[in-house]
Amino acid sequence: MSMTSVRQNLAAKFTDKAYRDAFVAEQIFSRLPMKMRCIREAQDLTQRQLGDLAGMKQTWVSKLEDPNYGKLTIATILKVASALDVGVQIDFVPYSKVLSDAVYRTSGSFVVPKFADDPGIAGMSGAFSGIVQGTQSHQAMGTLITFPENVGIATSGTAPRNITAVTSSETTTLALVAGL
Repeated sequence: MSMTSVRQNLAAKFTDKAYRDAFVAEQIFSRLPMKMRCIREAQDLTQRQLGDLAGMKQTWVSKLEDPNYGKLTIATILKVASALDVGVQIDFVPYSKVLSDAVYRTSGSFVVPKFADDPGIAGMSGAFSGIVQGTQSHQAMGTLITFPENVGIATSGTAPRNITAVTSSETTTLALVAGL
């Protein structure tokens, strides 16, 4: 059976909302634990070592790597990602993307280099830096990202150029500030 026909068969089942919802949940709760384990093993870490890095016991790492556990939280995923030094992206997407990602998944989709080994970052030293500034409260959180002069942000003033983003419950404001 070709991947196209597998995709078509699944797409036909997607007309049932309960099936779609279960499919999405299964994709998340099976893929993330497997990916976590693959990344950990690629970094030659034991569950205990990852637990130490993430500030949790080895038994929790074992649960998180179990596709049947099903109680992953965003906070825990972020903690493990930080310990593995990889990024996490959580997003709302069309069902067609969920379907395609599931059908056309390869072993390569489980390979995630840590920051120091990321080919999209390698060789870009000095190209950007991120600095978190300010405090987080129930009203706002500030983030400062510094870009070098050669990034090409169109402003007047001296380098480095800084973009400050302040987010509140009602609005997001970006302010460009020169020479901080």
